[in-house]
Amino acid sequence: MLAEAYRGKSVLLTGGTGFLGTALVEKILRSLPELGRLYLLIRASREKSAASRFEKDVLDSAAFRGLREERGDSFRDYVASKVCVLEGDVHAPSLGLGEEDLAELSREVDVVIHSAASVVFDAPLDAAVESNVHGTLGLLRLARGWEKRPLLLHVSTAYVAGMREGFAPEKPPGSRSPNGTPLDPYEEVSHLEGVVREVEEASRERALLRRFETEARRELGMVGEDEEVAERTDQLRRAWVRERLVERGTERARALGWHDVYTFTKSLAERMVVRERGEVPLIILRPAIIESSQHEPYPGWIQGSRMADPIIMAFAKGILREFPGDPESLVDIVPVDHVVNGTLAAAARRPEDPEVFQVASGDHNPLRYRQLYEHVREYFLENPLRDSGGRPLQPAEWSFPGRRAVERRLKAELAGLEVAGVVVSRLPEGHITADLRGRIARAEKRARMSLYYSRIYGPYSSGTATFSTARTLELFDSLPREDREEFPFDIADLDWREWLQGTHLPALTTRPSRKKRRKAAEERPREVAAIFDVDGTLVGSNVVSYYAWLKMREMPAATRPLWAAGFLAKIPFYWALDKVSRAHFNRAFYKNYAGWEPSRARHLGQESFPGFTLSRIYPDALECLREHKRMGHRVVLLSGALDFLLDPFKDLADDVLSASLAEEDGVYTGELSGAPVAGEARARMLASFARKRGVDLGRSYAYADSISDLPMLEAVGNPVAVNPDRRLAAAAKERGWQLRRWSKNGSSPDKV
Repeated sequence: MLAEAYRGKSVLLTGGTGFLGTALVEKILRSLPELGRLYLLIRASREKSAASRFEKDVLDSAAFRGLREERGDSFRDYVASKVCVLEGDVHAPSLGLGEEDLAELSREVDVVIHSAASVVFDAPLDAAVESNVHGTLGLLRLARGWEKRPLLLHVSTAYVAGMREGFAPEKPPGSRSPNGTPLDPYEEVSHLEGVVREVEEASRERALLRRFETEARRELGMVGEDEEVAERTDQLRRAWVRERLVERGTERARALGWHDVYTFTKSLAERMVVRERGEVPLIILRPAIIESSQHEPYPGWIQGSRMADPIIMAFAKGILREFPGDPESLVDIVPVDHVVNGTLAAAARRPEDPEVFQVASGDHNPLRYRQLYEHVREYFLENPLRDSGGRPLQPAEWSFPGRRAVERRLKAELAGLEVAGVVVSRLPEGHITADLRGRIARAEKRARMSLYYSRIYGPYSSGTATFSTARTLELFDSLPREDREEFPFDIADLDWREWLQGTHLPALTTRPSRKKRRKAAEERPREVAAIFDVDGTLVGSNVVSYYAWLKMREMPAATRPLWAAGFLAKIPFYWALDKVSRAHFNRAFYKNYAGWEPSRARHLGQESFPGFTLSRIYPDALECLREHKRMGHRVVLLSGALDFLLDPFKDLADDVLSASLAEEDGVYTGELSGAPVAGEARARMLASFARKRGVDLGRSYAYADSISDLPMLEAVGNPVAVNPDRRLAAAAKERGWQLRRWSKNGSSPDKV
């Protein structure tokens, strides 16, 4: 019996904080109580130690609720008596462990279950090779020298079979790739490492670095300091490297007959451990697509988002109107508890020669792509998801036109959207333009998501291989009846419709295993900001009224009426320009300051505060501002008004961010020294400020009155529309934001 096979034995498990790893830990602790010791190699994160990760990411998982109830108050003591958490890293030399820990593993470990891996299908080439190849080999080479000559069970994937037709046998890999190309794994890894070096060197070419720097300066605008520009330039360079490594890895994988870099590097790892195992007993376990549990730790337990889930949910939300795939091809899915039980049954063996077991469904209980679609669509027709307004979302009816047709349509749609984007980019900046840009961006996001899913997951819905599971079935049949009941993994017992509609899909939509959202951390001073627009929000005025007041302060009283009459004639033009674009309005209006001396402007700005501003500040705004200060929040004024007008406000706030005019020969030119502080530029300015000051915008507040402030409001977690214009009021209502009305003795804000 398996319980006896593991009695007094010690197991080392890597990847214990992942989906499969968590399920393995739970099953071992629940069904193998006589196990001597379970060693877990866990990498510390920036925020948590290995022990804390085990507590929070593993033991706090809903997977353990049954074992908690069973053990009651002794749960923690039981876990402590069985589990030893080792803080290390499978990628580090000697697993990142000290001599004492290594000596203990050498003396005690009977079985190594290597589950840690990079399972990202489009991972950068360097990350995939490091995790899936070097990490695996490092662990094997270490275990070869241990006293007990432990069994190594290497968790791979059935999809190392690649793009082949017919049966994929349960055998170690041969000397050729899936498309028949001769393949030496060591030469291949050396070639891939050369590709990584080549891409890294190319990213540092002078012309490319200049391009990244230009893009960084364009993004950051006038608020970008040299240090910040340099940091953003390097971010763009690293993003370029990542994109090239994803492309090069995918190209190489497909050239050799694999779907992606994940299956490619997992196969390379298999080939290398077979060659290097020495006297270490070796088992390779190849699961197909792992999804939620059938029975244990409870029906429908799932953690994170598995491969098929994003496609299913995008379909349910109406995003995927069609998805490529042969309706008669096999979709090889297995519940996670089948993989767990198959792993533990296989790991109890000590074969002389390497053995392979494939935990898959296509051989003995095939699920066709059309069947999967029909079961899923039937479920969501009966149990539709709902949009933000509570309306049911109807899933599309697919016609299965094939991958080429789907991708051709998506590419045509993206091409059309690109043309539309170019046209809109040439329109004057304004609210209508911003709305069109937003619609195009959302449509482009949907199309790109669909195309991404098609390219990454499409090959898995058009598979031509059937993964043989004859040896896995023999393994199951060889177990005593008690073990077959306690550790079931016979896929023939699974009813697809019942499991999908009664277990898996409800689990995806309700996420019962998802950890409760942590309580928000206690707010600390300066972490949260309260950002206030000024004109129309804090003060019932605007840049036109300010300019008129300043201008008339410089005139003899007798000439003021004549000037005012001429200025009022221009108001309709400025009003219309502001409705089209706040940025264009600012550029045009600030030309009125051409020829002004900065020192005189600053003096008038100081005079404007007692003479003009104080009587127009909203008392409710001041109280709101003071309340944020009492809460320890950083108060920030962010305005498109000119700096000399906002200087007197500095006593009210911690920071004042504003526009400024360019100077030449000691006078203002009437041109802004940077981009107008409006629309997207205002949001970029805020984002730059937040990065430099360590402000958490997700927990911060913003107050503004105009539709031109929408990007700024969308950038924070707590937006508030104050005295909103019609369009902002509609946008705020649609988004469920707070709306407030602030006034001075019942008067309304000045209007342009």
